[in-house]
Amino acid sequence: MILKVEISVMVNIRWFGHSMWKIWTDDVSIITDPFADIGYPLPQNECADIVLISHDHFDHNNYKLIKGNPRIIREPGEHSIQGINFLLLPVWHDDCRGRKRGVNHLMKFRLADLNFLHCGDLGHLPEEDVLVQLGKVDVIFLPVGGFFTIDAKTACQIVQKLSPRLIFPMHYSTPAIDFPIDPVDNFLKIAGKYSKIDEHTFTISEADLKQKKIVVLNYE
Repeated sequence: MILKVEISVMVNIRWFGHSMWKIWTDDVSIITDPFADIGYPLPQNECADIVLISHDHFDHNNYKLIKGNPRIIREPGEHSIQGINFLLLPVWHDDCRGRKRGVNHLMKFRLADLNFLHCGDLGHLPEEDVLVQLGKVDVIFLPVGGFFTIDAKTACQIVQKLSPRLIFPMHYSTPAIDFPIDPVDNFLKIAGKYSKIDEHTFTISEADLKQKKIVVLNYE
């Protein structure tokens, strides 16, 4: 079945590595989970209007890296900035109700008539009531590397439950970092068709949203 989805304005997405993304239109820019010095190139002059922080770990909370005096969103609940509604839902950073790594937030927002979900360092399959609160998801940024977060198998379960149109895997092993996490290929082997793009930036088109699509970007 082909799902018709319309985009009101052009939306661009850039991956910096790990869980750090920039999502922007001509009117607003959002950066998620900026990292400290973990191995990926540190952006020197990256600006944003809004920075989302999923949890308070050094590889996700370096908001001082971002220029432009952005508004910081890091607390659970509903937030509205520049006409964009954000929802931060508390979940766990592990599979034992936070006893290992504490709380993480699922971060949802609506931009250009699309529903975006950044999962931060999600460490478990969310309960059904959380999935109901999330509602429709068009674009998802999903950890797949395991150990600190969900692994490839659980990531696929979440995709099946939420049925996003565009899936951007993140928080997996690359040559830039020395973390004990799996490469993205483990996820791709079981997730289905995907596109590996030799760029760090992607512009969403309506064609991209007609059916499930997994997009793997470079970080530089």
